[in-house]
Amino acid sequence: MNIYKARNKEGAMRGAMRELNVRLRETRKNPVLLMLSGGSSLELLDGIEMRNVGKHITLATLDERVSADPAVNNFSQIAETEFYKKAERKGIDYIDTRLHRAMSVRRFAGKFERGLRAWRKKHPRGLVLCTQGIGEDGHTAGILPYPENPKMFQRLFEGPNQWVVGYNAVKGKSEYTKRVTVTLPFLRSQVDCGVAYATGPRKRRVVRRVAAKRGSLPKTPARILREMKSVTLFTDQAA
Repeated sequence: MNIYKARNKEGAMRGAMRELNVRLRETRKNPVLLMLSGGSSLELLDGIEMRNVGKHITLATLDERVSADPAVNNFSQIAETEFYKKAERKGIDYIDTRLHRAMSVRRFAGKFERGLRAWRKKHPRGLVLCTQGIGEDGHTAGILPYPENPKMFQRLFEGPNQWVVGYNAVKGKSEYTKRVTVTLPFLRSQVDCGVAYATGPRKRRVVRRVAAKRGSLPKTPARILREMKSVTLFTDQAA
């Protein structure tokens, strides 16, 4: 993991946008699965150079909130961005995680996993790029912290043969309790390049916990950035 420390939020955002464009430009001749985080990381989409976008790209979310409400569902929010509208006109494909009918968390997770595995089967040498946010509580993607129950954390997010898990978050962990997310093994083995983004004084402590030599995934899931193939964290906070 590399850390890019900017003077302010704008500098961190510019750095993250620049890195994302470099990676997209380098992979224009390859099939690419571009997996996007929700929240503040969506701001990065405004800086993507459309000349790097085309039919070789498949768009997906890194995690999903199991809700038909377009103001809650991550893919629905992405679909409303100018980036998505322009990319769709350029012929991108996508793994759609909008919820059009009632579906259990387990079935929803299964559908998402089948979509990811179908992409990998079709593109065995394709590259996976992702944007990642970091929450104040230390979560990344939809992987929430469970320092009080490491065994539950292990059971949920470390399944060796699972790329996606669906679960109901313990009350108080998140405003959105029905979650679907890629797993830690997926982040380690399948993501070729990650662009992580965390800014503002409220992220200072968690950035330091991610950068620290010692720490645990159940307490700070975002420490998975240290175990992934290639990730740069863009921040305006000292690590």
